[in-house]
Amino acid sequence: MNRRETNAKPFEHLPVPMQVRYVKRIARKYNIDLTGLRIRIDRNPYNINLDITGVANPSRIGEIILEPNAFRSGEELARTLFHEKIHIEQFRRYGGEYVQNNHAHFEREAYAAETARFGERW
Repeated sequence: MNRRETNAKPFEHLPVPMQVRYVKRIARKYNIDLTGLRIRIDRNPYNINLDITGVANPSRIGEIILEPNAFRSGEELARTLFHEKIHIEQFRRYGGEYVQNNHAHFEREAYAAETARFGERW
C-alpha cells in the first residue's frame, strides 16, 4: 500500500502532511488527548492565505477543523489542537452561543492556556 508522505500542490511547501494519521501522531508526541474529538482537515487552497490555523465548530461541538496553516510545523499543529480543544471544553461548559457572544474573553483564555502549555509564540 503506497501512502502519500508529502502534501500535494498547492500545499507542497507545508512540512507536515495534511493527513489525520499525522495529526494523531503529533497529538501523541505532544500528549494531547483527542478522545471523543472529530478532526476535519480543510483542504481549500484559498484558506492558505488566511491567518488562522484551526476552528472549533460551535454548532458541532467536538469537531476541530484544521486549516492548511496548522501544518506549518509539528509545534504549530500541536498548539492548534490544544487551543481548539480548549474552545471545545468552553463550548461544552458554557454553550456554543455564549462562548461565541463573548468571543474575546474566551479567546484570551484559550491563548493563556496555550502559552502556559507551550510557552510564548516564536
